[in-house]
Amino acid sequence: MKTPTLKEKVAQYESYLHKINSFIVSCNNDGIAELVRNADVWSYAHRISNGELSDRQQQQAINNAFCKLLDTPGADKASTERQQKYEKTKLEKKAS
Repeated sequence: MKTPTLKEKVAQYESYLHKINSFIVSCNNDGIAELVRNADVWSYAHRISNGELSDRQQQQAINNAFCKLLDTPGADKASTERQQKYEKTKLEKKAS
């Protein structure tokens, strides 16, 4: 995995902040919690080794955490389930 360029980092951080904002606007607390955990993992990756990891291993841990900043599988699943439930209810009301 290559180290992201400054341009890629800025784009990722902007996307991260926009995703936080969208979760706040939609009151998606699970999504916000996942994003905060991702930021915590990313932050921890910068100080994890205490000299035990090689520079290459350290950078790989940072890159892995960076690439996962936007991952919110739990919130995405819950959102999909809510949307399906909404669509089902909507169809049932039309059928009535």
